[in-house]
Amino acid sequence: MCLGASLWSGVARIVTGALREDAASLGFDEGPVFEESHCYLESRGVEIARGVLREEARVVLALYQERGGPIYNG
Repeated sequence: MCLGASLWSGVARIVTGALREDAASLGFDEGPVFEESHCYLESRGVEIARGVLREEARVVLALYQERGGPIYNG
């Protein structure tokens, strides 16, 4: 669903901070994410920037967990 929504929204760039393994270490499971999906988005003109301010994003995830934020699929 996110793949389609990304294209339909018309965004030109997707920026992520924390990486999949950072979220997984706290119990989040986003399901399968295929490199082919990233390649598809990029082939359609969507730039993907991964790990931007990664350490800061990891701190935010850790704070969320420490403060009792629900892990919706945990």
